[in-house]
Amino acid sequence: MKRVSIVDVALVGGLAFLVRLIYVSQLAGTPFFESPIVDAEFHDAWARNIIEKGIGHEGPFFRAPLYSYFLAFIYHLTNESYFAARLAQTLLGTATAILTFLLGLELTKRRSVALMAGVGSALYGMLIYFDGELLVETLFVPLLLSTCLAYAKTRAKKKLTYLLLPGFLLGLAVITRPSALILTPIFLIDILLMKHEIGAQETTVGKLIRSFALFCGLLIPILPVTWHNAFQGGDFVLVATSGGVNFYIGNNTESDGLHSHLPGMGSNWEVPAASMLAYQAEGRVLKPSEVSSYFYRKGCQFISGHPWEALKLTLRKFTAFWNRLEISNNRDLYFFESETLIMPYLRFFGFWLVAPLGLFGFWLSSRKKLLPGWFIWIVPMYMLGVIAFFVTARFRIPVVPFLLIMTGISITYLLDNKKNLFKRTNLIDLAVLAVLFAFVNVSPYNFAESNAPHAHFSLGNAFMKKGDLAGAEKAYNWALKYDPDYPLVHLNLGVAAYREGDLKKAESEYLLELAINPENAMALNNLGVLKFEAGQYELAQKYYEEALNLQPYFSDARINLAESLFKQGLTKAAENRISEAAVIFFRAIQHNGDNALYHYNYALAMGRLGYLDRALEFLERAIEISPDFSEAQQLLMQLKSSSWDDTQPSR
Repeated sequence: MKRVSIVDVALVGGLAFLVRLIYVSQLAGTPFFESPIVDAEFHDAWARNIIEKGIGHEGPFFRAPLYSYFLAFIYHLTNESYFAARLAQTLLGTATAILTFLLGLELTKRRSVALMAGVGSALYGMLIYFDGELLVETLFVPLLLSTCLAYAKTRAKKKLTYLLLPGFLLGLAVITRPSALILTPIFLIDILLMKHEIGAQETTVGKLIRSFALFCGLLIPILPVTWHNAFQGGDFVLVATSGGVNFYIGNNTESDGLHSHLPGMGSNWEVPAASMLAYQAEGRVLKPSEVSSYFYRKGCQFISGHPWEALKLTLRKFTAFWNRLEISNNRDLYFFESETLIMPYLRFFGFWLVAPLGLFGFWLSSRKKLLPGWFIWIVPMYMLGVIAFFVTARFRIPVVPFLLIMTGISITYLLDNKKNLFKRTNLIDLAVLAVLFAFVNVSPYNFAESNAPHAHFSLGNAFMKKGDLAGAEKAYNWALKYDPDYPLVHLNLGVAAYREGDLKKAESEYLLELAINPENAMALNNLGVLKFEAGQYELAQKYYEEALNLQPYFSDARINLAESLFKQGLTKAAENRISEAAVIFFRAIQHNGDNALYHYNYALAMGRLGYLDRALEFLERAIEISPDFSEAQQLLMQLKSSSWDDTQPSR
């Protein structure tokens, strides 16, 4: 390898750190900094749960765990500081730039190529953007680069243990994002096809042993996750169970290949609701792995049953993967690019330039063998792993450092041949470059650059989390101006009105939401809350039951339903309609069996009806739930001493 210059590393790393630090400092004053949404909110909540409940408290992982555990570690060290988390990610982004430089130098042996790639990584706008978000990519990208650098350095080493390192790093990438598994065959096949690079000619058995060594390294980080899923979670899952639903999202009759839209649930689906779809279809409760398998089958059924539509959808995803536009997933990337002063300038250097130059470098490297064969396959294999599901900017971002290395090759080639570029022998290369620029920057699909309703809706959500109700309402009303039927906006306007104490407006907004989306269980639940607070317990019960019919695993609606039943039971008991009260109390227990009051009042009703054994059973359960429940203890003593009296209900 060409000798690494400390000055070059300092230049690339210092530039990357400085730019990211400026960006994060400017980002600190924006609504989303301490109010993450969608996937960032998921990771933030998971990390805080790890701190609160401990390592391994989860069931089978729905998503790969490493990033959220990394985030929990940073929170643990820094009193759950959002700024500290992003500062840590600034260091990861700096590592990404340095690793891009080192990998470019290792593979090409050309300082100019490596520097262009490293500086490009330091200044690439979307890499910097994702380093400021609480998302997987900030950890995933340097792990992929580390894997490739370690493999480049160890693939020809005689000692088998050297190959454990790239395998181990790839395993870490897999438990960050399981799609990294698709790169495994590249390394294994390269070892098997390797010629006389380790000295004497190696036998097939020797190559198999070397492949096995790398594979063992891969398993070291993965097996503890699999063990957790199997023995702690009770389900055999290699890493995570999100693959099936994501595959179906990208492969169904309603899919556009770009957005997380689940048929029947839209873009705001939740895991329990998605699982319920599978339960209903299969007629039984499924393990998480079975839910994933169900959705994989659904996606495969679409592909086999609609081959032409599936082919067109795949072509659309392929085009989107290489298009200059950044497909938004959580936040509208174009709407929010001006929230900091620095990002609009950084975005000038984007995919519109790196993709065609990178693909041209891929073309040159394939023809002229400027890069190792195994490395050339990284980009197309990773791309296949993305378009098998659906395409967004953050799923695409991991290929950018690899394209930057190939961009460095392209620029170096063009500069080295600038005097002969327009000679006949080079016209094919120029034609290829022109076609690639057109392919990346012109699209027949007219992908939308921005989604204004979603952008304002997201901004409103951030204001809501900060408690700025006026700001939230303003943002939501802007969303409605762009799209009067945009889902969940009226729901959230209702929540804002409720928090402000305007219950009449809250009810009106919830009803408007139901007019747009009659199957919105949250709106039904919230209407139930309004009726409950007005003392209309039977009407509240009706709304809660409708919500649960739509989403049987909606825990808030179930708890609220139990409380509305309990209040009705108290009313019946006060009217001395004890049999009716007992039935209602028992229904409340069925919906929320962890409330000691429900057990106590049911026991009281049973005692009055003469069912003392039943009363004793439920009193003991009430005390088990709440050991300091003095009324229940006194009544239990009366029961055991056979001195029952007319004890009053406890509210």
